[in-house]
Amino acid sequence: MKNCRLCSIIRYFIASVFFLIIISLTMDENLHYLSFVTPWNAVYLIISLGVILFLWKLYLYIKTKN
Repeated sequence: MKNCRLCSIIRYFIASVFFLIIISLTMDENLHYLSFVTPWNAVYLIISLGVILFLWKLYLYIKTKN
């Protein structure tokens, strides 16, 4: 059976959510290690990865255009 890309992404997302739930239920006192995971850090990560990806695609476009 061949999996489509969207199905694989959804499966990885659901698996990661279950993993986070299991971690939060089993490691109550050790969760201070995850305190750096905040919404603003996620925003910074998404924006910086987007800029890096844009610059890479722009580089490839300019390289293949010539």
